[in-house]
Amino acid sequence: MNNNDKTKFREMLNTVFDIYNRSHADQNLLRVWWMKLQSYEVSVVSKAFDSWTTSSNKAPTPHDIILLCRQKKLDTQIANKLPHKPISQEKRKEISEKLQGLIKKMRGVV
Repeated sequence: MNNNDKTKFREMLNTVFDIYNRSHADQNLLRVWWMKLQSYEVSVVSKAFDSWTTSSNKAPTPHDIILLCRQKKLDTQIANKLPHKPISQEKRKEISEKLQGLIKKMRGVV
């Protein structure tokens, strides 16, 4: 994140605190959260907050969100390495036939 993201970050954090009925972060607490999370893209932090609020009934700590950010960042890096070209119908048919052949072999072994 960069300085242009500070307002958005503060709003995200305040929203999360609202969800868990906590008072909004004062300047010192906001500074701690920012320092801990500023190395991540704002989209990664946003996804981490979203994941947390979907799966937990307690307010997160910076550490909780850092762990999620690391995972989201890794997921993004892996996704970016995957081929983005659509697979042709012919290639899909070829792959499907190979899979069906493997399934038949496995059934014969079992």
